Amino acid sequence: MPYFESKDRTVFSPQNDKLLPFYKFLEQYNQSLGGSNLFEDLVETYEYLDFVFKEGKVDECTTTK
Repeated sequence: MPYFESKDRTVFSPQNDKLLPFYKFLEQYNQSLGGSNLFEDLVETYEYLDFVFKEGKVDECTTTK
């Protein structure tokens, strides 16, 4: 499983291919933005989305309005 090291955490590749562009974006900008509040918020959002996709809760999130 590919990953990269950020300043305070390890960011693993997504389990769902739909998040691969988001992962590549984070990996690309890790050197310049890593450790900033913005980058940490983006990583947390990425990890949350990966969890939601893994749990199969995507349909629940998009259909309950």
